[in-house]
Amino acid sequence: MAEILITGGAGNFGRTLANALREKGHGLRIFDLPSCDFDYFRGWEQTRLFRGDILEPTSMDETLDGVEIIFHLAAILPPASEVDRERTFRVNVGGTRNLVNACVSSGTTQRLIFASSVSVYGDTSEEKGLIGPDHPVNPNDWYAESKVEAEQIIMESGVPFENLRISGIVIPAFLDPPEPWPFTRDQRIELLALGDLVEAMVTLVGVKSISHGTLLMAGGRSWQVSGEDYVRRWGETMDIPLEEMEFQDRPGWLNWYDTSESQALLNYQKTSLDDFFGELEKAVEDALA
Repeated sequence: MAEILITGGAGNFGRTLANALREKGHGLRIFDLPSCDFDYFRGWEQTRLFRGDILEPTSMDETLDGVEIIFHLAAILPPASEVDRERTFRVNVGGTRNLVNACVSSGTTQRLIFASSVSVYGDTSEEKGLIGPDHPVNPNDWYAESKVEAEQIIMESGVPFENLRISGIVIPAFLDPPEPWPFTRDQRIELLALGDLVEAMVTLVGVKSISHGTLLMAGGRSWQVSGEDYVRRWGETMDIPLEEMEFQDRPGWLNWYDTSESQALLNYQKTSLDDFFGELEKAVEDALA
């Protein structure tokens, strides 16, 4: 079993990942801002909680002692990332630099698994084939720019790493629709169920090395649909007519992806699009009961 640190561990993504790692018997360290709610972890054995700020380099020293694997999730996400560029880069880039420097200064070898994003490819809507890991990066918003810079810092650091470029994550929960949806009606989109992503990350812990430093993470063939098709099904489940939904007037950064390498390595694409909408329907029924 490994000693694992999760930055940004008190968020929904971090809690879900922590729970899955805990079930496998790993020791955990949860690092997040002091203002975050850590009650979820109350009573957990083999789990240490660290309240700190990734922008303060010294706050990482004790946190890293004895750590073998780091899942670096801490970041400002869209749409908040597009409000203040300086703040987004301070956290997403500066925070990553502080973490990497702390790893190097610790004198021990940690393995860093970075939660990056397919946003780094920018607008690929004119592409006819699948987008692969080696597709050139061309960020077109502040979040994507910050991820490109953070990736570069990690790749140049000498710290052993895996770079996960993750598609849009969805959870089967009773939520309001985004306004607008972050894609056009006819745009190709391929999302990823949170449970499948977490399963992939847990499996990755036991994989000693990968042939490619970057892995593309997305839902698989059944998730390759148009924006309108996805939103129509989502609206039918939520009882919201398609005509009440708002789409972007220009393409976002989603597309269809070549995930053959990540799927062959991690066998994580367990939730089909039909499965997801079945789970969403149950979540809506439970919420309205």
